[in-house]
Amino acid sequence: MGFDSDGVLRLGDPDYQKLRYGQLMQLLSLAWVAVCVAILLLAVLVKAQTNIFIYAAAILLIYLLLFGAFRIGVVKAGFYGFFYLSCINGLVGNTFFGWKSGIFILLFLILPSIFYNPMLNKRTKILFSSLLGLIILVTIALGFFTVPLFYLKALQQQVLNGFNIFVTCLVLVGISFLDFRNSRAVARYLFELNDRLAYQASRDPLTNLLNRRTITQFIEEEYVRSGRSGRPFGLIMTDVDDFKLVNDQHGHAAGDLVLMELSSLLTAALRKQDLIARWGGEEFLILLPETDYEGVQVAAEKIRNLVSQNVVVYNGKQIQVTFSIGGVVCQNQENWDTCIILADRALYYGKNHGKNLAVFAKGDLYCVLGNPQESIFQ
Repeated sequence: MGFDSDGVLRLGDPDYQKLRYGQLMQLLSLAWVAVCVAILLLAVLVKAQTNIFIYAAAILLIYLLLFGAFRIGVVKAGFYGFFYLSCINGLVGNTFFGWKSGIFILLFLILPSIFYNPMLNKRTKILFSSLLGLIILVTIALGFFTVPLFYLKALQQQVLNGFNIFVTCLVLVGISFLDFRNSRAVARYLFELNDRLAYQASRDPLTNLLNRRTITQFIEEEYVRSGRSGRPFGLIMTDVDDFKLVNDQHGHAAGDLVLMELSSLLTAALRKQDLIARWGGEEFLILLPETDYEGVQVAAEKIRNLVSQNVVVYNGKQIQVTFSIGGVVCQNQENWDTCIILADRALYYGKNHGKNLAVFAKGDLYCVLGNPQESIFQ
């Protein structure tokens, strides 16, 4: 059977459709069981002949067997048995009790079993529907032109007719409820699936961080908000120092592990409102909403210290990596692209001046954080 990653049967799978159809057929089988029970009670009331009891009891037993078959998933064979038995039962019942008994009304309950059947193609459904229409016409005609084999008083006929109408209406209500419930399940599934797809489309598959396209959308939104409120926001660009050596010495699997470990480290170190993305390769971009110069500097130096003190273990070997970091505060820039360019320049300034540095950019000025020897470079 087809299940999704959470163990839930997928709505589009044939097994799911068979399951829903099986529930419908159980309902239709129970409807005929109720009619057979009513006929047995009526036969007892009017002291009918033994053959009536035998016939009604046999039909009741067969419908119970069909109910069990649909319940355990024997749907295809169950449908053909249900169609054949219901048509015969409609013809025979109408012949026994006459058309005023309303037995022929129950034949219309076969229609849902045809149209909701996921195993029948369009042509086959038309064929079965046409055959059923012919049987209904023949049943009504026989009721008009033949004398009922079993005599019922007018009141008894009205009671049986009313019961058949009630059962038919009750089943139609049940079918409508099943259809409504299934529609809600489909809508809920599609909503959840859309959420999953949107989440996956916004994420980097390796690190599960935001991807480049998504983070730029958030930056643009933050840039617009900053322009209205006048509150700045910060950007931090990071790059793993000598990441190529990690891949060359330990393999690409080790490099992937390093990126995943760093992603988890960044996520744990920053605030909940901060957004982290894999910008590309071994680069990460961090958005710090409503953050001033001091806040960006604190966050950048915190990240640099955490990474430099962290060790990644791969196949029993310790891998030590460091970050080069460029930080910038976005305020009054013409566009947010300028902020990213400034952060990138600050990062490469740190790369060119020893690596494992957090560099803060303000226009063309660079400040190396955590280094009292050198504060500002022109």
